[in-house]
Amino acid sequence: MSFLKSISNSISSFFKAIFNFFGSIISGIGRAIKAFFDKFKKPYHSSTMSFRGLLHSIAVTVTAFVLFYILQPFGIKEMAEGDKIMVMAISGMIVLAVMLICQFVLPFVLKSFYDEHHWTGTKQLIQFLLMSVLIIFGLMYFLKSKNVGDSNLPIDALIYFGFSVIPLALFVYIQESMHDAKFKRKAEGLNQDLKTKGVVNSENPLKILVFQGNSEKLSLIPNQLIYVKLGAEAAEFYYQNPFGIDKAAMTIDTKLVLDELKDHPQFVKFSQDIMLNSNAIQKVSGTARGYDIAIAKVNEMVKVSGKFRKNLEKL
Repeated sequence: MSFLKSISNSISSFFKAIFNFFGSIISGIGRAIKAFFDKFKKPYHSSTMSFRGLLHSIAVTVTAFVLFYILQPFGIKEMAEGDKIMVMAISGMIVLAVMLICQFVLPFVLKSFYDEHHWTGTKQLIQFLLMSVLIIFGLMYFLKSKNVGDSNLPIDALIYFGFSVIPLALFVYIQESMHDAKFKRKAEGLNQDLKTKGVVNSENPLKILVFQGNSEKLSLIPNQLIYVKLGAEAAEFYYQNPFGIDKAAMTIDTKLVLDELKDHPQFVKFSQDIMLNSNAIQKVSGTARGYDIAIAKVNEMVKVSGKFRKNLEKL
């Protein structure tokens, strides 16, 4: 009986080990899939409404033209030489038009969706897929109107679009990983530099800053001011006083605020609506989107705009 029991236990242990083995594989695959999709929820580097976006648009257009010239797809190969060049040139213009619409026109119209401070991998994938579908349908419609090839719209266009989904998703995943590692590494370097950086003062550190609003007035010693949130016709001032941190809001033109701060080198613009005292930077962190600044004594993170990133790197 003990022999049979031993065999039974061995068989049970064998099957248990197999189940555990396959269970760990399935669990590992599940974790990998979750990690892959989690990447798309993370911050991402935006190139919309920027010179970099223009360069990307030109690069994609040139790449498309070169591929058309080399491969001559969709029946272009059978066309007369003069017609080929015209068709390829117009195709390149279609690609450029789509890229410019996606990089500049849509971000201008849909400002909330395209806000660079809330740009994620998911939004970037949507942007890429939008570019892909517009380029594919635009090119195929144009070629069909010129009786080039025998494509079947919209079926063929949808098939080509379907083939683009996985490569674009993988591209977003890889780029997020690369940008995330890059900005984390650079943020570590900036934090090391901040530890050795002395206090930045105005030429006359006791010269009073005076902000005159419509019906309010605020006077501060320069390094008493931590940062300013700028609005179109209003501003919020965060400053130190003997009892802690205080805040003052007033109706004041942005230009008046900037003019008052321009002779004080410690005040640096890191975002379209933030002027920050560089002495108040506690820590810099990096993500695939760029840099975030933690402000000392204030529970707020400043998301550094791509346009002002160099201001932080020069400190």
